[in-house]
Amino acid sequence: MSGQRVLVIGAGLGGLALAHALVRAGIDVHVYEADDGSGDRFQGYRIGLAPLGWAELRACLPERLYALAEATSGDLDGPGLLFDERLTLLSSDLPGPPDETRAVDRQVLRRILLGGLGDRVTHGKRLTGVAETGETVTARFADGTQATGDVLIGADGGNSVVRRHVAPEVGHVDAGLCGAMGRTPITERFAELVPGRGTMVKGPGITLMLGRMRFAREPSEAAAELVPGLDLPHRDSYVRWVLLVPPEHPASRQTLVDARELVLELIDGWHPDLRELVRSADMSAAGPAKVYDRPVPAWPAGRITLLGDAAHLTLASGGNGANTAIQDARRLADGLAEVHRGERDLRSALTEYQADLLERGNAAVEHGKEAMKRFVPADSQSSR
Repeated sequence: MSGQRVLVIGAGLGGLALAHALVRAGIDVHVYEADDGSGDRFQGYRIGLAPLGWAELRACLPERLYALAEATSGDLDGPGLLFDERLTLLSSDLPGPPDETRAVDRQVLRRILLGGLGDRVTHGKRLTGVAETGETVTARFADGTQATGDVLIGADGGNSVVRRHVAPEVGHVDAGLCGAMGRTPITERFAELVPGRGTMVKGPGITLMLGRMRFAREPSEAAAELVPGLDLPHRDSYVRWVLLVPPEHPASRQTLVDARELVLELIDGWHPDLRELVRSADMSAAGPAKVYDRPVPAWPAGRITLLGDAAHLTLASGGNGANTAIQDARRLADGLAEVHRGERDLRSALTEYQADLLERGNAAVEHGKEAMKRFVPADSQSSR
């Protein structure tokens, strides 16, 4: 099926990795993104990219972009510590990510993935509907425009319009958690709180998780040398903190742009270093966490498929969602490349991809739920 045109809905990590892999395969691809492209969108801060995620990313990206991603990552070496709220050490052997996992800043990585795609990405295109007719599929946007291609990939996140088209019976359920998070520039004082791969602070009914993002090279300087012309913002190393708010707290039913006062209220009486870490944050947010209320089932194979959170909305857990989305991108790109080379037909490629996607993706959702049990007291978790 040479000459195929692929429409990707959503310019997140998975959708952009897929676009790069398809370009490398010689496939015509265009990405449509709802946001206006004027700045970073808030989707969290530091994530861990496991060795498999790095391998899949390398297979998708041009070498210079991969090198930049690697150069701006940070190590996750050292112990995982557990403290109480007064910073009394309770354990120094908390389980951590797989060996050779490295930390990446989500927003920096997304900027890197946008590099080199140029006018293959169009912003300000909010999808309102899709239609499959014969050998084509059409995407309709809120601005009244539309795009037509041979294949359409829904990489449009947890509230995916594409998923509602292929699996309308699958909705969301409140996970019974509200995560307040922030980013605080690293100082000597705050670095001592996270000397290793991560730190967990257990207070009465509340868990505060700390993770360092220490860039091996400052992103804007690394980009200037490795990928001249790619504009990355200056970004200082930081400590990412996440506080899981009890489900009965009023904050679990709202989204806050700035969560610092909420967190300071919840950790009143905690060690001064922890309170100062929150108070010194340069960015923070809070909002309820949601997952799909059931595994996404198989849908009739056609010219539309899913990728990333659109297919497997997971609770945040060490980059679980990002790693899985990048795996999706590599495997889907491989299948479409085989179709492009005339080695197989489109239906069989998408059927095989879908089976693999759902097996891995639904397993990732369950992994996220199990991992969260380490952080939340049993009596604070809703039944789900």
